[in-house]
Amino acid sequence: MRFSILLASVAAVLSSSNFCWSNPTSSELRLLTLGDWGIDSPARKQVGEAMAKFAAEPGQRPDAVLLLGDNFYVKLSGVADGQIQSFFEQTYDPARLNVPFYAVMGNHDYSNGDVKIEMEYTRSRDTRLKIPSRWYRLDLPVEKPLVTVLMLDSDAPPNLMTQQDWAAENRWLGEELSKPHAPWLICCAHHDVFGNGNHGDNGVLMTTWGPLFMHAGVDFYVCGHEHTLQHLEIPKWPISFVVAGGGGAGNKPMLRDNRGPFSRSTHGFASFRFTPDVATVQLIGADGAIVHEFSRSREGKVTVTLNSQSDPATKHKLKAINGIDDK
Repeated sequence: MRFSILLASVAAVLSSSNFCWSNPTSSELRLLTLGDWGIDSPARKQVGEAMAKFAAEPGQRPDAVLLLGDNFYVKLSGVADGQIQSFFEQTYDPARLNVPFYAVMGNHDYSNGDVKIEMEYTRSRDTRLKIPSRWYRLDLPVEKPLVTVLMLDSDAPPNLMTQQDWAAENRWLGEELSKPHAPWLICCAHHDVFGNGNHGDNGVLMTTWGPLFMHAGVDFYVCGHEHTLQHLEIPKWPISFVVAGGGGAGNKPMLRDNRGPFSRSTHGFASFRFTPDVATVQLIGADGAIVHEFSRSREGKVTVTLNSQSDPATKHKLKAINGIDDK
């Protein structure tokens, strides 16, 4: 169900505290998204530089960046750990990317014990990195929002989240999806619902979140986890699925190649441009080249405007969908 543009309150989070980000009212909103970035690799730096160059182009400055989990592949010693500075603050040029970076948690953030440290860092430092809760709502911009974003924690039990937290998040998600929202509705998390890559489809998210998403009319589900760039349109699912897990971790091969319209094992990020009527999505490689582009109308019509070669499937072992074996 679609709703007209509404005056929004500050973003609601599970803890009931208020989290507000001010931005001038605009007829369009631009977001960049990427996941799987917090690793000591040349690719992380290359993608960060490509994002900064993209943001510096006329009319391309994002209003915010959405980080899709696996924020740190290393065990952090605390909020003073220098890896936070090198992996985040120095990678994403504050002169050209001086915008909020809103993050969700990935399986490596849990398995390394970094979740509390990351959240404490954002609360105790003057930083662009924002993690007000493990799941939270953003209405962007605050006045007359054009986009509602639900930032979710997909680290379902038994390996990572507790059953109690998972149940609490799902109650919260159902409540948020039943509320009025902006013209565009996005859900972001780390794990893919559908993916052509090494991890495959996630049955837990498909059966738990899928019905809620479809009933609420979610336009986009955006994730990382698979270290690839993908755009999938799945029959009978009126949601555009975007995987932007090319932030710097090692690329993974494709498990399948019989659905699309695009999936490639490459580093890079995604750009979203929203107007009241049309959303335009670009998948951009680490060299700054656009490898795929499509638009989605408010009525849900998807049009591919630029496409390049997808990767063929290769034979390899399917990883666990929620485990911590993602190396």
